Amino acid sequence: MFLGHTSCGAVSATMQGVEVPGQISGLFQYIRPAVKIANGDLDKAIIQNVKNQAILIAEASPVISKMLQAKEIIVAGGLYDLGTGMVTEVDISV
Repeated sequence: MFLGHTSCGAVSATMQGVEVPGQISGLFQYIRPAVKIANGDLDKAIIQNVKNQAILIAEASPVISKMLQAKEIIVAGGLYDLGTGMVTEVDISV
């Protein structure tokens, strides 16, 4: 499961194009496609990033891809709400 969360600082920083400490800036290249689709909407960018990363996990590894085709595993996406502690499923259609 790829689990994103509300108020994500990495997605927000990618949207703003600001310098950030540590390893987060190394994630920008992976988050940018979601930011472009979201057209300035942080919540939409977070959800799109969950979808993109879950699909990447499913497709990038031949081992995982083969197991998905054999229905031995599933790849799922979710959104963790920092305020409520609830996780909502994100449809990734893999």
